[in-house]
Amino acid sequence: MCGRYANFLAEQDLIDHFAIATMADDARLLPPNWNVSPTQQVAIVVPPKDAADGGNRLEAARWGLVPSWAKDPSIGSRMINARSETIAEKPSFRTAFAKRRCAVPASGYFEWRTEGGVKTPHWIHRVDDAPLAFAGLYEFWKDKADGEDAQWLVTTTIVTTAARGDMRDIHDRQPVMMQADALEAWLDRDADQGTLLDVIGMPAPELTWHEVRKAVGSPKNNGPENIEPAG
Repeated sequence: MCGRYANFLAEQDLIDHFAIATMADDARLLPPNWNVSPTQQVAIVVPPKDAADGGNRLEAARWGLVPSWAKDPSIGSRMINARSETIAEKPSFRTAFAKRRCAVPASGYFEWRTEGGVKTPHWIHRVDDAPLAFAGLYEFWKDKADGEDAQWLVTTTIVTTAARGDMRDIHDRQPVMMQADALEAWLDRDADQGTLLDVIGMPAPELTWHEVRKAVGSPKNNGPENIEPAG
């Protein structure tokens, strides 16, 4: 799974890596975050509204997907991840999978390794420290009780898959991490289901990891020390 990550990417890195042409103010103004936690506002990358516009858009969304049919947004806290194996069929995700795919930018993510009944957090990131692009979905929800004055709530989830290779030493799940060709295909509004499932199976970038302090377990602890080696 992916329950914590960090995004302290510089604006220019986001623009270059994700081919971003426009940025919503609420996304551009998000501060660096070394302990991104569920229900927080996060940056997502979505394709342009019109192909003629060129370039992707950086938007803000709350982490924890709320399906359009949900009665209230509290369900989002249980929808921070979408399992790739059931993403095309599960009612909570299938519409977004077909119509509203995004990328979630990250500097890296945290995962807890369990050994001898003890959970130890690890910081996982690219070997070259380039940005990670998690496959994601996004959705729109509004409270019908508020009538025409209701505000749209934008939410997102991170797609996960079975851990591969050495990653299985840390956890049995991992985010779907896309390289450039996979990212382009995932954001293509016209991509068919077969292509999208191929993207999920594409190789992730080369990763490295190290143990970090257990303080990262609390969202209150948010600073560069979260990713420093424990010791």
